[in-house]
This record gives sequence, C-alpha cells and structure tokens, in this order.
Amino acid sequence: MNRRATVRIAALLLAALTLTLASCDLGSHFHIYSLNDKTEEAQTGAGQGTPAATDTAKESTGTPVTTETTAPVTTETPYPTTPSPVTTDTPPEPTTETPVTTETPVTTETPVTTETPAPAFPLKRTPEIPAYTLPEEIFTDPIEEEASRIIDGSIARAIACVNVMRDDRHGEVCFPFVEAVDGSLELLTDAETALYFEIVEKAQAREPFTISQEEFSGDLTEALFNVSHVLRVCEPGLSSYMDLRPSGYFDRLSIRYFDARYDANVAVDGGKVTMDEVTHQAKLLDAVVARVVRLMPEGLTAYDRYYYLAAVLSYQATYDTEPDNCFTPYGALIGGRCVCEGYEYAYYLLCREAHLWCAHRAGIPSGDGHGWNMIRLDSGIYNVDVTWSDALAEPYKYSWYRYFVKSDADFADHAATGGVAGTGAFEPCPYEK
Repeated sequence: MNRRATVRIAALLLAALTLTLASCDLGSHFHIYSLNDKTEEAQTGAGQGTPAATDTAKESTGTPVTTETTAPVTTETPYPTTPSPVTTDTPPEPTTETPVTTETPVTTETPVTTETPAPAFPLKRTPEIPAYTLPEEIFTDPIEEEASRIIDGSIARAIACVNVMRDDRHGEVCFPFVEAVDGSLELLTDAETALYFEIVEKAQAREPFTISQEEFSGDLTEALFNVSHVLRVCEPGLSSYMDLRPSGYFDRLSIRYFDARYDANVAVDGGKVTMDEVTHQAKLLDAVVARVVRLMPEGLTAYDRYYYLAAVLSYQATYDTEPDNCFTPYGALIGGRCVCEGYEYAYYLLCREAHLWCAHRAGIPSGDGHGWNMIRLDSGIYNVDVTWSDALAEPYKYSWYRYFVKSDADFADHAATGGVAGTGAFEPCPYEK
C-alpha cells in the first residue's frame, strides 16, 4: 500500500470516529425527548383530563436532566399529587361561578311576596291574614278594662283583615250619621215627639219616669206603640235594658229597667236585678261601642270604615236564637249571640258612634221577617247584611262579601218590604273589578 492510500484510510477512520461520537450525544438527546413523550402518555393514560393536571405534571417533569433511573421515579411522583392541584383548582371555579347563583338576587327580589299585605285588586285568591296584636294599655277605668277583655279579640282580628283587605279604589267621602234617616221620627205627633225625647233623656241617665193620660195631650195608648217603635229603631242601645210599660187601663206609662243579660222579665221593679247592675251593663255597652270605634285604623276609605265595623261584629257575634237578649245590641256585642235584629242594631250603634250614615231595612226572605242595614257611599246607598255574611265565612273570604255593600238588585233574595231603599248600582269588593 503506498503512502497516499494509507493517509486516505486514516482520514476515513478519523471521520468515522467523529461520526460515532456525535451519534452518542444525539442519542442522549433523543432519550430525554422520549422520556417527556412517555410522561405525557402516562398522564393521559392515568385519566387526568383537566388541563390543570397536565400543566402541573409538565412543570414537575420540566427539570430536564435527571438520570435515566431517577427520571421515571420523578415523573411518576407527580401523579399522586396531581389530584390536589385539581381540587385546589376546582374551588375557584364554583366560587367564581357561584356569583351566577348569588345573582339570584333576582329571586331574592321576590320582595314582591313581601308586598302581600297590600295585594293588587281584584284578588285572584284568598290572601293570608297575618295575626295582629293590639298594643298594651294600662287601664284606670274598670269598665274600660272589662270592655277590653270582651271585645279586643274581635277588634284585633278585624284590624288584621283591614291591613290586608283595605281597598283604596273607593272614595274617601264619608256621609255623616243622620238621626232617624228613615223618617220614623216624622211619623210621631208633636206630643209623641216631645214624649220620645223626654224618655230618651231619662233613660240615658237611668232615672225613673212615669206619665199619666191626664198629663199627656194625646192618646197615651197609641203613643206607647209609636214611641216604643221609634225607641227600638233609633235608640237600640237603650232598648237593650229598658222598655215602656203601661199600667192600669193604659192610663199610665212608665220606663221599666231590666237586666240586659236577659229580658224585661228580669226587671228592677220586680226585685230581680238592681239599678246599679243595670247602670253597669249600660256603661259597659257604651264602652265596648266606643272602644271599637276608637281603635279603628286611620286613613281608611268610607268603604273600609264600614268594612272594619262589620268585621268586628262578624267576629264578635254568632247567630243564635236561644238567649233571651238575642234581639239586642247587648246580646250581639257583649253576649256574642244574637239573631238578625241583634246584628242590625249593633251595626247601627257602631256606625252612629263612628259618625257614619246608617239606616234600617226590613224584608221577608223565604217568608220570614228579617232586618239588615243600609249604608251610604259617594256612589249611592247600599245594603249591608252582617247576619247573612257572617253565616257564610270569615270577613276576608270571597263569600262573606256576598251581602256586604250590595245594590238592591243584588239583594233581590231579601224581598225588601220597608226601610230606606238602595240607590247605588255597584261598588267593587276586593275580589271584583
């Protein structure tokens, strides 16, 4: 082999050696990249689909050069730790997402429900009536305290109803109470009218009174019936504990006082009740009537004033023919049991005390005698029958309004025969447009 050939072979050997060394370096690089590839495969194989988990694994394996032995170990350690990053990642997402739920202040804006006490009229269904408690009072008058024990429960329930059912669609004009608006006083003669007012004055003072035929310029017998009727209609409170009693051959007329819890058979002149007891009962009735009116909520329309008084009476009284005093306001408001006359006269007393226009009406529904009241709003005169309303439901329910502030056309079933006629056409109840 000549010298030139030897040099060439040596050059080839040297190039081969250099190439081998270069391939070793490249091999180590290829080895590292394949480790990373495996790490990624292992991660996807472990089911960690959350990007956050993959990112964490990448960071932990990101220390490029560890030995081949330690590399698999370090790359496997991140997997137990990856769940904790995932859980630490998840809280922010729900918490940041929760604002959407917190933005359910739209649901919290159901303060429309808070507006239940003032519902929109007409009502679509029977509303809830939150309980109402009267403020505490310190009483100095024992009669007033007794009146409070008797009537306050019904007043509180009536105010609870008014707080929800009050309806400002009605007018605020209140027509004042007019004595004997039905014209009953006009039916009396001058002598009978003078006798009537003298008897009222004596009875209010619980004083004795007697008149003879000689002292009276007219017919005393006729005066007895006429004056007794007007007393019952215009002064039903007095009629709860007094009446007119003839003596002899109707030649004398006297006031007879009796126990308001019973009737004229339990009279003072028979020794069955004392005048002090009668006076106590008279004052108690006056105190109950005054208390109902004094505790009436302020700012009511005329319609709602009539409604409040009717609601108190409806809660206080129950229809019952058994008690001896079932025909009187005392029986209705103190005893709590009465017939239609008790309801009618008690409502009349309450309206008079509240300075609200009120009158009487009579009829024969189903052939039986019946009495109820007439009230006046700016749209006319209307019928109010607390007796029949009370028989149907409580004062906030739809059926109770069937006989409250209705026109004569609506009261056709009452077959009116006397008293003040209705003039109003329609006044909506809370359930009507």
